[in-house]
Amino acid sequence: MIPVREFSNCTIFQELDDQSKEYWFDFKKSKFLHNIDTFYYSVKFQNDFTVGSTDYGVLKLRRFFKQKYELLDNDPKIDFLQIDFGPDHDLRLNLRRFSFAHMYTVCLEYPEWFDVFIAPSVPAGSDGGASVTCEIVVQIRSYMLWMYGVHESFERSYSCIRTIAKQFNLSIDFCQENRIDYCWHSNYLTRPEKFFSLENFYKMRVDRFSDAIMHTEKAGSDGFEIDYVALGKRSDKVFIRIYLKSKEVVEQAYKGWFFYLWLFNGLINRYDLYVYEECYKRRSWKYLNLARCAFYLEHGSSDSLKITCSRLISGDLTMEEDSLQKFADSLTPKVNLVMNVEYQTMRRHSKSYQLLPLHDNTAKAAARRIYDYLDNRKLIIDYLTYYVFRLAEPSGDSNKSRRGLCGFWKALRSCRLIDVKLPPKQLKLVREYSRKLNADLVKTRAINSMVTYGFYQKGINDDGIMKDVMDVLCTMNDNDMEKALRYKNKRARQLNGKELPGHMDLTGTYRFGIVDQVTGEIYVHDSTFDSDLQGNLHK
Repeated sequence: MIPVREFSNCTIFQELDDQSKEYWFDFKKSKFLHNIDTFYYSVKFQNDFTVGSTDYGVLKLRRFFKQKYELLDNDPKIDFLQIDFGPDHDLRLNLRRFSFAHMYTVCLEYPEWFDVFIAPSVPAGSDGGASVTCEIVVQIRSYMLWMYGVHESFERSYSCIRTIAKQFNLSIDFCQENRIDYCWHSNYLTRPEKFFSLENFYKMRVDRFSDAIMHTEKAGSDGFEIDYVALGKRSDKVFIRIYLKSKEVVEQAYKGWFFYLWLFNGLINRYDLYVYEECYKRRSWKYLNLARCAFYLEHGSSDSLKITCSRLISGDLTMEEDSLQKFADSLTPKVNLVMNVEYQTMRRHSKSYQLLPLHDNTAKAAARRIYDYLDNRKLIIDYLTYYVFRLAEPSGDSNKSRRGLCGFWKALRSCRLIDVKLPPKQLKLVREYSRKLNADLVKTRAINSMVTYGFYQKGINDDGIMKDVMDVLCTMNDNDMEKALRYKNKRARQLNGKELPGHMDLTGTYRFGIVDQVTGEIYVHDSTFDSDLQGNLHK
């Protein structure tokens, strides 16, 4: 967390009243938030899926997906097909052109929640007998894991697998973990670049990895940021990454819901949220200092400083990066950075675990191994964070393995291991927040694209923004409208309807309209118009 003294030295902190200070800059203890961020599991059927199989259900499955993919191949304009698995099931999945590990050539997608990869054929066993290869691999996406928890996410996706099995008369033999990523999000480190400096990191690390890869990025003329530290390879049994999660979310601009999740759990405050949002909308981590200036422009009191902030944001005034950093530091505090420590574990590693029967999962039948594995999560994590890789005190005993853990690592290992699952009210807030944040991002892109289109169409010009927007809309022809309609239908099937219920609450007043010059029809978008007024316009 950012020290209190850095807050008190900022101009904004001296100008705000106590209530506003508490609202924007409330302090909490250093926080850790743990969850399983990626979860792959595989499913083995009792049916014969080898090349020469005569199993009725397997042949039925092969014919079904062969016909569906022929439809895709015959129309290159179609990216996927939506498949309804029977009238008795509320299950619609997108069949995509995508393969996994070469063998799993059928890809079924439940948008934003999980993907199902099916191998229509698997190799025979080494002795020429029954295959030991699982026929299905399921990837549960991080959004579902963070919103609904690991257990519910597994159960929902596994219900889908059972429905598919029933559709093709297949019998599930067993399920097993394939890949599981354990992660810890934390605001514990105030200066990650100092903590993970090359000299300090090698004094602390206790592990058996041959080497580590460290990537840094320039920050100012003589500073740097730690982007990530990696130990091992992605293909190894265990792969470890430690990186700046808040930067990743901003630059990739597709997991903005993490901001609210961090806010709910005390990793960031509302000021951090404001700054991160401004950077997210621009997909620019380098906008961080200007976003801090934008905060002062909106909430500060000094007119002269606000004028300077306004000119910096508009581009009328420029500063070197070091000067801009110092100016932003004088106005507002630095943001709380969220680091992520992540262990990627593969089946080749976890299959050797001796799982303890902490609960009786006999009733889970074919899924028993998954529930036993999740029950042993605490024991598995204790092993990973101590015997596989840990960070010890940088000084002390000449033998690093005998040193005690450093404060950061002690706090990480003490983090509560709960199944992160948002209660209904918070889940609704996160959904609406993510939806609005992404809508603002798309809106900004659309406006920028329209302005650029105006330059290509009319050359460099001084036309107003409204004219640029109207020029784009008014030059659309029937073919453009048809393409737009096809794209709308396509995107509607790519998005998860359960995550986008109803209308989004829009604030503000919209008073613009478009007239069809052929039919005279008027399309009006005005939040203040009532139905009678719109009726009069059409008359």
